Amino acid sequence: MIGRPAAFVIVGAVGFVLQISALKLLTSAGWPLVPATAMAVELAVLQNFCWHERWTWSDRQHAERWLVRLVRFHAANGFISLVTNVLLTSLLAHALRLPPVPANAIAVGAAAIANFIAADRWVFARASATVLAMIVVAAPDAAAAPSRATLEAWDAYVKAFESTDSLARRGTCEKGAEPEGESVGVSGGTIHRWTGCTIVRDTTVNTLVDSLVRAGTPPPQEDVLEARLLSRHDDHLQVYLKLVRRTIVTVTYDTEHEMVFHRRSAQAASSRSVATRIVQSDGGDHGFLWRLNSYWTYTQQGRDVRIELVSLSLSRSVPLVIKPIAGPIISNVARESVTRTLDALRRFLEGTSGANAAD
Repeated sequence: MIGRPAAFVIVGAVGFVLQISALKLLTSAGWPLVPATAMAVELAVLQNFCWHERWTWSDRQHAERWLVRLVRFHAANGFISLVTNVLLTSLLAHALRLPPVPANAIAVGAAAIANFIAADRWVFARASATVLAMIVVAAPDAAAAPSRATLEAWDAYVKAFESTDSLARRGTCEKGAEPEGESVGVSGGTIHRWTGCTIVRDTTVNTLVDSLVRAGTPPPQEDVLEARLLSRHDDHLQVYLKLVRRTIVTVTYDTEHEMVFHRRSAQAASSRSVATRIVQSDGGDHGFLWRLNSYWTYTQQGRDVRIELVSLSLSRSVPLVIKPIAGPIISNVARESVTRTLDALRRFLEGTSGANAAD
């Protein structure tokens, strides 16, 4: 396997060839030298960024979006290349009396090293999970259970949410649409609300609900390490789930959930899942998951069923000093978790629907 520095050099070499080729092509087409050079350099920078994103640093998970990294990549490359090529070449040529070409070659090499460090430590930097974990875990209230005020705020939020029409349609579930979420700060904690949807093809609400009740446990997915049906009475289920939460650090929970399905009509149904027990498997309490409610709606849309998930959870507050960094990381993890849950459910239900049709 090619190491990161080697991949960086290969991408840079390809970018250099692209830059020279583009410059020759543009000048041959009649472009003035300055705009042709600027365009050639920009093409090389974009090419380098795409390959670094997809290959050199493909193993990195980032808190910010790719556009932020692209801006940083431009800034780092522009500043470093300008400083090293102009200042270092001049310094070597005048102070050490080197000829201009060798001096510039040394400057280019130094710029490559500096650009690699900037890309590794800033542009494509891994979220500082270790540092954040130390701050979060070592914070004074990291091992504390939620306060009475925190739980009262949670109860009030849940009550207000459940008093609304949970079956109210929120528009069309578009293919590829990402889950949406928000975080609400309360005394001693944070309430997270995430909403996502998916479409299960060629089934009915009753068939879908029957499949879920019969299965008893959620389909296999990355966030669920183990699942067991504890009891079942009609449309009322009690389920054990061993959950893993990968936010700042990875934490495993032993949880029990009470799930109740409500068949409103042949066209609509809903279910409500409430975690009645959440215990961190190692006996600690980092406060990453104190409460968890899930609300599902199932709506017939022609030959398909639209599923919407609203997930409410309660965690401890994020320390203010790391909130600008930790906030995007937590949101990204929550978004991916909702997406995985819905995708796993859709695959399971479509497979079940196909099996039922075959029978």
